[in-house]
Amino acid sequence: MTDDRVETAKAATKKAMSDIGNKMAHAKADVNADVEKIKDNFGKSDVEKKVAYVKADIKADVVKAKSDADNRFAHEKADAEKAKAGIEPTFRTFNSRI
Repeated sequence: MTDDRVETAKAATKKAMSDIGNKMAHAKADVNADVEKIKDNFGKSDVEKKVAYVKADIKADVVKAKSDADNRFAHEKADAEKAKAGIEPTFRTFNSRI
């Protein structure tokens, strides 16, 4: 019973850390996009500025999408490890009966 609680706590911690990392990656991508936009704001025509803004936003969206995928993977991995830990004690108990 205690092992289940420990594994549940481990999985929840891994998910929380992954969520924090995901939020940080999103914030960093937004900041980097804003910096790129500021850099591209000087000495360029309106069309060049718009293109640079779109390019910066696309870069940020790619980083965010990768971070989201990594976050989903971390959640699935934590759930799988939790499930595996729940199965192993049952399997050991079953083998001890044989």
